[in-house]
Amino acid sequence: MMFKSSILAVAVACLTVLSVAPSAEAHVALSKPCPRYGTFKGCPTPPKGQSVDYDINAPIGTHDRIDQPLCKRTVPGTKRAVYTAGQTVKTEYSVGAAHGGGHCQWALSYDQGKTWIVIKTIIRDCLRNVKNGAPYSVNVKIPSNAPTANNVMFQWIWNNAVGNREIYSNCADINIRGVNGGTLMGVAPLIANYGPKSLYIPEFPNPKDNDGSDAFDKRKCVTVTVPKKK
Repeated sequence: MMFKSSILAVAVACLTVLSVAPSAEAHVALSKPCPRYGTFKGCPTPPKGQSVDYDINAPIGTHDRIDQPLCKRTVPGTKRAVYTAGQTVKTEYSVGAAHGGGHCQWALSYDQGKTWIVIKTIIRDCLRNVKNGAPYSVNVKIPSNAPTANNVMFQWIWNNAVGNREIYSNCADINIRGVNGGTLMGVAPLIANYGPKSLYIPEFPNPKDNDGSDAFDKRKCVTVTVPKKK
């Protein structure tokens, strides 16, 4: 009898794992450049005291709650990709569930996430019609006037079109070789469906649905200046 109970307990545990595990694999994450603590091939081990992010594809929040910070992890990674100003970066993604596509933004921060400046935006068509598990990439150009700096943060943000009203974000730690003492101008990212105080974007599976795209035209202007190194 105890043997049967043990089998039943194991079966229940396995079913529980199976019901939970897909959530860790589903959704989408930036895979290249390597996001902080990413599980992807070629990504560095996390810094001391930190652990691999096995929920790297999970959202960071919904319209009614904030689950994690915008970059998910606050401690920088141990290694950085190096890019030059004007270079086009082929960003890649781990796609578990594309949720009908949606809005994507890519941004840079020179002050450890206090200020972000958008360098690319895709409205509606980001991840659209991508099959689960299929490869997906987007070319993102580092501005030709991007200032030279180490400790730059590269951010990807996604608001999905269909499903729970969520926000996804990953950050990669990079260095940029560009203009010594340069200035970069642009807009701040639109942060939507990230807690009750943020903008709410409803589902927009159809072309005429309200997709919140008007708000992208109202993003705050931002100027970033990096002091010239002697």
